[in-house]
Amino acid sequence: MKKLYLAAFLLLLGAGFTIQAAEPENPEFPGLEKAMTPADYEAAGVGKLDPAERAKLDEFIRNYVAVSNERVATTAVDKAVKENKVSAPEVIQSRIVGPFTGYNGRTRFKLENGQVWAQGQAVSAYYPKIDSPPVIIVKAGFGYRMYIAGGGNIRVSLIR
Repeated sequence: MKKLYLAAFLLLLGAGFTIQAAEPENPEFPGLEKAMTPADYEAAGVGKLDPAERAKLDEFIRNYVAVSNERVATTAVDKAVKENKVSAPEVIQSRIVGPFTGYNGRTRFKLENGQVWAQGQAVSAYYPKIDSPPVIIVKAGFGYRMYIAGGGNIRVSLIR
């Protein structure tokens, strides 16, 4: 029964990855032109950028804020777990930083949320290159299992 819930969760979450990819990472950020006062906007020289350059800068800020917010939240949860205020999360969702091509028995996975996970199995697997694939890490018994979109799954342990 537990496996059925996990499979349903992963299926729904997989659908969420495709929906999330079509939306901006942090839709609350309205863009520099709306976020800054007109005087600050001109003083910063942002008005000199063409629309494509401003859009690229707005996109960078949205992504930077989203990743920073995720790191802050992860740090707060980690601190609360260490202080025994809460138990470790049963499910963690993030992305691998950079390209993923598989694992070799000693692979460490750096995630966008700032965590680093080590491979817990001495197995190798190679996959076609995937840029920053989404991952789900699920508490499984006495350890964790990482599910990599397009890259299988493997037992892992938290390094930091």
